[in-house]
Amino acid sequence: MAYATVSDVEVRYGRTLTASEAAQVGAWINDLESEIDERIPNLLDLIVAGRPTAATVLRVIAAAVIRKLHNPEGLRTTTVAIDDYSTTKTADSSNSAGLLGLTDEEWSLLLPGSSGDAFTITPYGAP
Repeated sequence: MAYATVSDVEVRYGRTLTASEAAQVGAWINDLESEIDERIPNLLDLIVAGRPTAATVLRVIAAAVIRKLHNPEGLRTTTVAIDDYSTTKTADSSNSAGLLGLTDEEWSLLLPGSSGDAFTITPYGAP
């Protein structure tokens, strides 16, 4: 099922995409939706139940795609000097190689009941 469209991304991005950008964004949306469906095969059932909402899924996908549009190479810093030309690019370790994906916070929005207490030990018994 398609949760987001190129048009959804354009509205949130604030400009009309070129034909090549639109094609790339469409591919990125498909990649993200495929990854989400792999990790949450019952997402459609969860949406019907209201947790998460379809609007939340759309927002999460659009945010990830826009993040990729803003920084496709995954760079943290870029330096360009004019005289005696020099250029420096530093990869952002949190966005290594500009990979497309969701953040932990975005995954928790898609699986609201799955956060917390996974590795919490609750002691029982009187001291």
